[in-house]
Amino acid sequence: MKIGMIGAGDVGSTAAQNFVEAGHEVMISNSRGPETLTDLVDDLGSNAHAGTVSEAADFGEVVMEAIPFNAYKSLPTDTLSDKIVISASNYYPGRDGLTDVGKTHTDLIADHLEDSRVIKAFNSIYWENLRDGQRLEADPDDRLAIFIAGDDDEAKSVVSSLIEDIGFAPVDTGLLTEEAVT
Repeated sequence: MKIGMIGAGDVGSTAAQNFVEAGHEVMISNSRGPETLTDLVDDLGSNAHAGTVSEAADFGEVVMEAIPFNAYKSLPTDTLSDKIVISASNYYPGRDGLTDVGKTHTDLIADHLEDSRVIKAFNSIYWENLRDGQRLEADPDDRLAIFIAGDDDEAKSVVSSLIEDIGFAPVDTGLLTEEAVT
């Protein structure tokens, strides 16, 4: 599968590594431009490419955003329309500022990406556990969990398969507005 990655920090780069190791093709991006990702792409291997945020969004059959929450409005809505978007970001008031709109940050991202199929996942696993916790040969019951939530059952199934591909167990927590991982 082709996976676009928007964000190349600890979670984004670690997830990209896991996806590449599982045989997926990844295009990774950040806000500073593809030229800043040369070393990371070299480390990831031949199934990894660097691109702009728009290029990564266009490239992916599935796109993961792992950016600071306060940058969510920079996500390209047109390019992400009709795509499965994994939202791995978390809201941190000290970094992102205070928000008082009566919605979870996941709801705000889903509203911004209203024509996308938003699935919340990868935000509740520490990046070092994402890096070191894969158990590809283990029974799913003996793997670390990655919680997912979303309103689109088909999209959740696709994301669940990706989670299994990289050696973790997907745990469906329900709808975006009901889950405990926002």
